[in-house]
Amino acid sequence: MQNAHERFGTLEFTKRLRATITQVRVHVDRAILETARDGRSPAAAHLISMVAGDAEIGALSAAAAEGALFAVHFPGGASLTACLGSEAQCFRGSVMVSGRKRPVRHLVAVSAELAKTKAGASREGPRMIVCDDDPLFVLYRVASRYGLPVAPEWAQWFMRELVRRKALTSLLGLACSPVLVRGNKTMFLKWISQALKSRAIRLPAENGPIIWRLRELRGAPEPHPHWGTFGEATVKT
Repeated sequence: MQNAHERFGTLEFTKRLRATITQVRVHVDRAILETARDGRSPAAAHLISMVAGDAEIGALSAAAAEGALFAVHFPGGASLTACLGSEAQCFRGSVMVSGRKRPVRHLVAVSAELAKTKAGASREGPRMIVCDDDPLFVLYRVASRYGLPVAPEWAQWFMRELVRRKALTSLLGLACSPVLVRGNKTMFLKWISQALKSRAIRLPAENGPIIWRLRELRGAPEPHPHWGTFGEATVKT
């Protein structure tokens, strides 16, 4: 993608230890943040995907595990303070970039709440973060987590119900369009039962496996091949 690197955000982390100040700055290619209701508390970071060197990624992985605060800057100038919270999970990888001898290190940090939204996990949870607002994808993710008997054809109906019942909230995203879905298995099953009785939705005419044809989600920008530095770390005493 031409000029894709211009759509990257940045993340800054500062740690003060006695007379030493450590500052780390890296590029962020994808993020999901939930702003605080009072507008003053740090935002809840549910996902932060970043690329940098070994030292920067090591420092940020440790900081995420400690529940540290980060300054996240979006393209265009918007910025806010965010925290992944306790029990955040980190996943490391490497990205080969043309023109570089060494691979770029990749770190994906997710909050404990987002980690519990995988299929079959914490089925009684009242909240679910979904990384894309496409109606079919939302229904698929909700059904997978809570084990709901649904058909793909119900996606538009389900989205309308979420909006009508004020159970859907847009979140702040970088390179994605995340939403927060509120509800539980019992509530969603009640919606389905009522909709079937009123014929707002119908059961498939034929028996057989359910096939989900999900569209490709919005991709994150790719690293620019001419970038020489993907992260910065400074120590001040």
